[in-house]
Amino acid sequence: MLEENISEKSAFVRIVIGIGLTACGISHLVKENGKKWMGTLSVAAGAIKIAEGLFLYCPMKAMLSRNVKDAVTSSIQDFMDMDGESLMTAFSSRYANSSNQNSNTQSSSGNEGAELLQTAANVVEKVASTTPAGTEAHEAAKTVQTVANSQNNSK
Repeated sequence: MLEENISEKSAFVRIVIGIGLTACGISHLVKENGKKWMGTLSVAAGAIKIAEGLFLYCPMKAMLSRNVKDAVTSSIQDFMDMDGESLMTAFSSRYANSSNQNSNTQSSSGNEGAELLQTAANVVEKVASTTPAGTEAHEAAKTVQTVANSQNNSK
């Protein structure tokens, strides 16, 4: 059986619209000078809407939901393949030893922070290169790159 993907309210609305479309189509088919193709099309569309309402399942919604879920999953995977792994590695290496740090390692943490910031800037720059100029991602990339450059220039 098909998994329900619409609510009961939506099903009720679909049934009402389906009945209306079917009635409109039948009236076109009954008229002598009516458009027969329009009547046939309306009856078919109405029957589909009634079936969607009865079964609480919309094939178009299921297809779009699946496509959106696949697109988001593949986009995240593409990002991780692009340079997300190096960012995650940088974060892991930075914070994995945080409990073992002492006063001797505090002087080297500034270098690690600069490396981490540069890695983040590289990732954001790659993300921004795939987005149009003027978008928030593009502006964020510029900002992070500026901060990373100023960090590197101050050392």
